[in-house]
Amino acid sequence: MFMSKLQWTAQEKLELLASLEALIRCIKSLHATMGAVMADVSAIRDTLFEDPEDLAVYRSNLRLAAATANSRAEEALSSYDDLLAEVAASQRFAN
Repeated sequence: MFMSKLQWTAQEKLELLASLEALIRCIKSLHATMGAVMADVSAIRDTLFEDPEDLAVYRSNLRLAAATANSRAEEALSSYDDLLAEVAASQRFAN
């Protein structure tokens, strides 16, 4: 209801859409990162339940999971950087 009472200019609508797009990219990155965390936990669980004394398998599984998670974490951080840059740019225009 409140939003329908606001009068938006065309420029404000475009800026809002750009911000929403950036937020969606962040959420997508977070989703991918959460998947990597879940894979890491799964690798640890499988290692411990299969053969708790086999540290070599655990370390191998952890390295593989960490490599996957690192690339996804970098994607998430990059997406946050993009969003922060957009927010900073929009604040410069508002002042």
